[in-house]
Amino acid sequence: MTNYQQSANPNATNSELDAKVIVKQPKLNSFQLDEVVEQYAELVLDRMDMKDLEQYVYDSLSDYYGKMSQTELREHIIEMENSGDPTDNLFDELAENVTITDLMKEKDSDEDTRSFGMQTFIPGFHD
Repeated sequence: MTNYQQSANPNATNSELDAKVIVKQPKLNSFQLDEVVEQYAELVLDRMDMKDLEQYVYDSLSDYYGKMSQTELREHIIEMENSGDPTDNLFDELAENVTITDLMKEKDSDEDTRSFGMQTFIPGFHD
């Protein structure tokens, strides 16, 4: 293994010295750090287009809801979305959609396995 080593120029020019300015990071108090966070968040937000904003909100909501238990999520959806009518339960409707979709996928998978390995015939290929 080759070990590379370089030493500093003892007769450095002003431009070389200027390029090596050591910047000391100021120690911010919590209020100042909060201000930096707010300023940076505003800059990031200003650079986002509508597609970026939608993706960010979607990811944030998915992460937030994904950390909830089934009971917590159900209670949250009922609290936020239902009209007060006991038959109006969006969580139960969404859960039913998922279970029906899973059953349909399972049925399609079962039908695929019953095709007895039939392959598409391509003229001239199987001769």
